[in-house]
Order: sequence, then structure tokens, then C-alpha cells
Amino acid sequence: MKTTQILAITAIIVTVIGCSKQDNTVAIDKAAMKPAIESAASVEMLPNEIKADDMSGVNVEQDSSGKKVIYWEDPMVEGRHFNKSGKSPFMDMQLAPRYAQ
Repeated sequence: MKTTQILAITAIIVTVIGCSKQDNTVAIDKAAMKPAIESAASVEMLPNEIKADDMSGVNVEQDSSGKKVIYWEDPMVEGRHFNKSGKSPFMDMQLAPRYAQ
């Protein structure tokens, strides 16, 4: 065998042995993570944004289709609903209407 092949095989063996000796277990303190999880869940509301669980459609701008619009949303960002049409605050695209069934 050539010297480069022997060095390559040796490097692979050393890497495998080194990885197998690592302790991959991590203790997670869920109590310490709770404030971080809660702060991530409480996202600041933007102008014209409505709560995602509000499916009433009250005070939501209607479009010209005649169907009832329950909210407007950016198709690329789920879970953020708005009461007016216009440009998305997240992307440079129009908000899309979501209609009542």
C-alpha cells in the first residue's frame, strides 16, 4: 500500500475511535429552559395584526370576491394573521386572504 493510503486509513480509524469515546448524553434542566420557551412564545404583535386564534372575521377588511375574509396572512409565514390587505411585514409580497368555509 502507498503511504498516502495508510495515512488516510489511520486518520479514519483515529477519528472513529475518538468519536466513539465521546459522551453524547446531555442533561437538560427543563425548569431552567421554561422562561426561554415562554419568552419565545410571546411574540410582539405588529400593527394590524390579530390573534391567530381569532377566527371571527370581525373588523377584518373584506375583498371584492364577496366571500367572508376571516384574516389576511403572508403565505410564507404561518401563524401571523392581519386584519387588512397590503404588503407583508416579513416578505415583499401581498398578504393573501383566508376565507371562511
